[in-house]
Amino acid sequence: MGDDTVRDEDPVDAPFDEHEWQRIEDEEVLAKQRRSAIEAGRRKGGVAGAAMAGAMLALSEIYEGPKKDEMVAVSESPDEPGDIDEDGITVTVGDVDVEAKLPDADS
Repeated sequence: MGDDTVRDEDPVDAPFDEHEWQRIEDEEVLAKQRRSAIEAGRRKGGVAGAAMAGAMLALSEIYEGPKKDEMVAVSESPDEPGDIDEDGITVTVGDVDVEAKLPDADS
């Protein structure tokens, strides 16, 4: 009655977000740097040195604020851009069509 055959299909993977991967990697590096600073404070000043290092890290986060992501804007077009030197340009302003062309170099 039922179809018990196993189909060999590719599983649908979630889309890969490179920015998320980079953010996670940056957070891991930052955590290692913090841990290293606290361990150095502990070696130099004992428990009080570790506490001071942790407090300094917390104060720097409060003072500097969250890290801002730098975004790059990318614009794509499905067709080739027009050549306004050859074809001129046509613009519609309200109900009026305005066409501008360069004068011919031959005339």
